[in-house]
Amino acid sequence: MGWYVLVERVSYGESELVGKIPVEGGEEEALACAEETARTRRPRYSTDSRSCGRMVFRTSSTSWLVELTTSSWDKGEKSPTTHTEHLNIRVAELVHVQKLVPAQPPKKVRFGR
Repeated sequence: MGWYVLVERVSYGESELVGKIPVEGGEEEALACAEETARTRRPRYSTDSRSCGRMVFRTSSTSWLVELTTSSWDKGEKSPTTHTEHLNIRVAELVHVQKLVPAQPPKKVRFGR
């Protein structure tokens, strides 16, 4: 069915799936795409991935933990503020799909006349 790179944002112990990247090819291509994603994914509120701090940990043969750190200087502040976010990057093979059955409008109930 195909290979994907899954990107999860981790915040306060909760994970949220924020990206599903379909990969052309097999597992090797998916692994290369995942590693590239771990090295280049932008922080949540940034347009430039080069200005952020980044630590990439390979946690298994198919997953990475990424720590991204950004700095901003808000008006009126005496020093910059540092923001840190964490991402899990995983390689996954899609093995099953079940299509959504759209909801139908409720039927009108008629009462006796």
